[in-house]
Amino acid sequence: MKKAGYLVLFVAVMAIGYGIYYFNQYPIDDNQAAIQSGLQEWSNRASGSIKPDVIKTVRLDDTSSYIVLFQTDRGEIGYAHLIKGLNGKYKIDHSGFGTNIISYQKIKTNKGMYGIIIGKNPKMKIDHIKAELYSGEYSFESNVKGEERFISYEKFPKNTKQPFPAELTFYDEKGSVIELSEFQD
Repeated sequence: MKKAGYLVLFVAVMAIGYGIYYFNQYPIDDNQAAIQSGLQEWSNRASGSIKPDVIKTVRLDDTSSYIVLFQTDRGEIGYAHLIKGLNGKYKIDHSGFGTNIISYQKIKTNKGMYGIIIGKNPKMKIDHIKAELYSGEYSFESNVKGEERFISYEKFPKNTKQPFPAELTFYDEKGSVIELSEFQD
């Protein structure tokens, strides 16, 4: 009988310990100020001193994954993949930023793989973007007309083997291809 009591106590202590560990993994509150603060802390741990300004947050369909679009104080566009925990708070899975105007990434979620396109639409010339996987397995188009900065995404079919990298092609409202060099001043 004593052994059963110790076993129950052991299981309870382990469950409490795991609960504390789990909830500490998701420290960022569900508001823009907390996300921005968490993102700044995350980014500065390895990249020096940047100050990200959160522009937009988008949930990827009915997954626990969110994409945050931000701009640094140096004008660079970036994104962060946040995962929402059972406590309603977020943790940052990964992030990136740089001098590219538009970039493509693959995001693994709890409901499958997604392709995301993030960036800015210089001079509002881009109407839509076509992303075609290098493997030729899949392609999709994203309408970004009228959006100065954007997050666009598409869920890949389950049988997609190589969701990264992709070639991006930019089109104006007439359907003509636009070269990125046209955006430079």
